[in-house]
Amino acid sequence: MRGITLLGLTVTCAVLIGASVNWAPKPKIEPMVESLWLPELDISQVNALTLSRRNQPDIRVERRDGLWVVTSWVDFPAAPGGIVKLLRALTTVRKVEAQSPQPQNRAALGLDEQAIRLTLERQEQTPLTLLLGKQVRQGGQVVSQPDSEVTWLLNENLPLPQSPLAWIDRRLTRIPFEHIRQLSLTYPNGARLRILRESSDATSLKLRQYPSTPKVMDEAKATSLLRLFGQLNIADIAIEADEQQMAKPDLSFELLTFSGGKLAGQIRQRDNQYWLKLKTIEGFDTESVQPRMGWVMRVDALLPRPGATPSP
Repeated sequence: MRGITLLGLTVTCAVLIGASVNWAPKPKIEPMVESLWLPELDISQVNALTLSRRNQPDIRVERRDGLWVVTSWVDFPAAPGGIVKLLRALTTVRKVEAQSPQPQNRAALGLDEQAIRLTLERQEQTPLTLLLGKQVRQGGQVVSQPDSEVTWLLNENLPLPQSPLAWIDRRLTRIPFEHIRQLSLTYPNGARLRILRESSDATSLKLRQYPSTPKVMDEAKATSLLRLFGQLNIADIAIEADEQQMAKPDLSFELLTFSGGKLAGQIRQRDNQYWLKLKTIEGFDTESVQPRMGWVMRVDALLPRPGATPSP
């Protein structure tokens, strides 16, 4: 009987001890803190960067007088948003885990000759070269530095522009519609078309063409054409050999504003693409018109050529 009592007390104590353990406050486990990949990088000191990809021309941008230009593309103004986003990402990305240091694994990680090389030039400091390897499906990128066996998986992908065009400021014209007074088009055969607005707040247009028939376009298409000329974006830049295509342009244009601005040039259509060359820029600031005199640029699709070109 006494044995049964002792056994009961033992079981009761065990239950009470277990309950106290379950109800006792558990120690707080701190999550692992990921450390920055480049904690000492000061992006305010970066004055140039070069992006090198295998079998592709290098892309180089420089900061000049506070503005970024693509020096590998005849000093074309750069789109600052992409550059700033990339530099900021370099200061915030964190190391998630170390990767295998074995040399034979670098190819699998994309850190051999196929790696993207990003070189940052900094004021009064040695250039910093980074190797950017493969991106993982879950999000994150493998990175390293030359002459280093240490490789890391970052917590996110670095926002690299995928083509040279993504680095440039694609704006060519930013002329508000209400500022445009007249657009004149002249065809190779001498036929002419003028689209006129009497005032900046005019809601209707006037179309004048020579010869008067056949009718080239209606008012709706003319309005669209004015808006397109005022908001042109660069889609590509021709190499020197392609400039010969502008020797005989499909049409010449002249755009006038109410404030006295004048923009004139030539357009040629080839393979459903429109190539433009500016000949005159007067009375515009660089925010309204990029000063790209003499360049042959492919622009985002213009309004399709309206019907048949009138005969003189």
